[in-house]
Amino acid sequence: MTVRLILALGLGAAVLAALLLRFDMSLVMQSLAHAGFSGFALVVLAGFGAEAVLAAGLAPLLPGRPRLGVIFAARQLRDSASDVLPITQLGGLVLAARVLTLTGIEATTASALVVADLTAETFAQGLYVLTGVLTSLSLLSADAKLSAYIWAMLAGAAFMSAGAIGFALVQLGGGRWVEKAAEKLFSVRLERAADFHEAIHAIYRRRGRMALSLLLQFAGWVVSGLWLWVVLRVMGVTASLWTAIAIQALVEGLRSATVFIPAAVGVQEAGYAALAPVFGFAPEIGLAVSLLRRARDFVVAVPVLIIWHMIETRRALRNSP
Repeated sequence: MTVRLILALGLGAAVLAALLLRFDMSLVMQSLAHAGFSGFALVVLAGFGAEAVLAAGLAPLLPGRPRLGVIFAARQLRDSASDVLPITQLGGLVLAARVLTLTGIEATTASALVVADLTAETFAQGLYVLTGVLTSLSLLSADAKLSAYIWAMLAGAAFMSAGAIGFALVQLGGGRWVEKAAEKLFSVRLERAADFHEAIHAIYRRRGRMALSLLLQFAGWVVSGLWLWVVLRVMGVTASLWTAIAIQALVEGLRSATVFIPAAVGVQEAGYAALAPVFGFAPEIGLAVSLLRRARDFVVAVPVLIIWHMIETRRALRNSP
């Protein structure tokens, strides 16, 4: 872990500790107890549904006939690593590319695929955050604490979408720094920068497939709002689907803005707790939602990472002299 990563993680942990000390934890535990084991199981299953739709965004970009199991494994491993390991959210991209290479896809192509997938996802996420801000504009304006940040939220959502387009144009334009960035991120030495550029061009030339990828990514983010609606329901909180979508969109926008903090520790909890009163819930409800999400991520991520470690270990032993 680098010093910057440690400092970012420490900052997030400090925010989380402050929240736990500030709020009434008995109300938080009461909300979690209301969900129970059956409710938690439903939350886990609903999370897999949202994950599957988000993962499907990679399918149109893959050459040949995509294998859905591989696509889901790549996405789940990427998110599991980012959710529980002390790495930034970008670190999971390396593991996603690794999954693709194990299926026979060349390393440069796999790197280009996950970068293009991230570009489409970032654009779709910006649109999703923008949708969340616009649908809750009246509520945000009525809140004295958040009204001052409305334009910042709108600008941030627009920047995410515009930034994704700019990111794609930079990839197409290319340059020596693109090669260096790819080597640093994926630990794969590219023969020539032109290899990466050619792979990216081949992906972006299929505009219909890129558009389908973006549409699937946007649908995945909307389904994540449905997941939050399920979480609120199992905790005994009555909320409309649009409310859940708006809250989830704003929280995801906050997580993206603080991508440098591993697993968005503290940021996620602060987001849910701050937004809950805006939509008529106690902040303890928001904190309980975040803790339930953390529990779901942990329960899913640990087996995924253990299985992945076993697969890599077995491959290493099989290939050793």
